[in-house]
Amino acid sequence: MTEQFTYREYVSDERFLRDYNAYQTKYAQQMRESDKVLIDLVAQAAARHDRSKGPLRLLDIGCSTGNLLLHLRRLMPELVLTGGDLAESSLAECRANPALTGIAFEQLDMLDLPYTEQFDIVVANAVAVYFHWDEYVRAAKSVARALRAGGSYLAFEWLHPFQFQDIVIHETTLGHPQGLRICFRPMARVAQIFEQAGMDQIEFLPFELPIELPMPGYDQEVVSYTQRTAEGRNLCFRGALSQPWCHLTAIKRG
Repeated sequence: MTEQFTYREYVSDERFLRDYNAYQTKYAQQMRESDKVLIDLVAQAAARHDRSKGPLRLLDIGCSTGNLLLHLRRLMPELVLTGGDLAESSLAECRANPALTGIAFEQLDMLDLPYTEQFDIVVANAVAVYFHWDEYVRAAKSVARALRAGGSYLAFEWLHPFQFQDIVIHETTLGHPQGLRICFRPMARVAQIFEQAGMDQIEFLPFELPIELPMPGYDQEVVSYTQRTAEGRNLCFRGALSQPWCHLTAIKRG
């Protein structure tokens, strides 16, 4: 069977987006644990920024309903923020949210960002897990082009350390009855792709939830939950799948 799913199908499923956008509302007040790490990485990048070159500009690509941008604005008001997404329904929610007034929101495709050396930071939060490898390569080149020299790329996706294992699954759920293509990528190949795109200082920061999430029933929609091992690790699962969530950082050469 030929896999036909593309990331564009994910962002054009309005029924799913309505449910997902409603689910996201709780994180406007209660910040995700993974977003706390992203914001700390943004702060580290900001500390390296030369203020004589003007304000620090950040693009959140795949911004959804804008929760990460909302928290960044509150904690780092000096940033110049832009949110981009392919889903117009999500962008409409952002533009209608008074807490996000003044942030620019644009319909953007991560594979073809219309910028050249415009941003100091590009964030892709749980976006690239749906890309085919050729799309992933295009995304890396697009991000590198949009970044200024010395700028930072910060991502959160499924990455693992097994160098020669490349995993692709086709998952059907209540939310995606037609199926969803999800990729577990080897860190070594990801690092090579970003190096070829013009990035250096590539680091992988495996993420482990510091909180417990309850396991759903077997007859319910799959959601993230945690299981603690005998060694004390707090593994994150999605249904039958262990999720190797990882933060990725890279800096553009120049």
